[in-house]
Amino acid sequence: MKLHLQPITLAKHDALLQLMQRIYPPAYQHLWINNDCNWYINSQYNLKQLTTELQDKNANYYFVEYNNKTIGILRLVHQKSLATTKLHRLYLDQDYQGLGLGKQLMQLSYDFARANQSKSIWLEAMDTQLQALQFYKQCGFKIVDSYALDFDLILGQFNGMHKMSKQL
Repeated sequence: MKLHLQPITLAKHDALLQLMQRIYPPAYQHLWINNDCNWYINSQYNLKQLTTELQDKNANYYFVEYNNKTIGILRLVHQKSLATTKLHRLYLDQDYQGLGLGKQLMQLSYDFARANQSKSIWLEAMDTQLQALQFYKQCGFKIVDSYALDFDLILGQFNGMHKMSKQL
């Protein structure tokens, strides 16, 4: 049983979109008006957005593979001038949570960040996603700021966000 990171490329756009259509809704569709999160998935994982994100030379973007099955994504953005790295995206299929894979991915993220001379790593997490918040706190992240998302289609009780940071 092995965890593997596979770089995401433009040629893999369809695979990325299909993966997110499979793994995003079970965890997040309740956040959106009429339980419709398709507009979000389509806005974040369309070909134009992927092209833009892949052009960022300070970012790493991967499929997470486990036992030869694609189960998630990981994207890191290295902000060298600030000596920090943003953990921009970490999504795992709910069927694979609780196996220690998140901890392994966090360690890989720290390693990538350090290799890019980052002194800290940070992320944004929804304040209602208690399991994710607990996980990040167990990994040593601390809440440093809070704000509200500005999406018209998100239900108001779910728009709270926390910015969390960890020193490396």
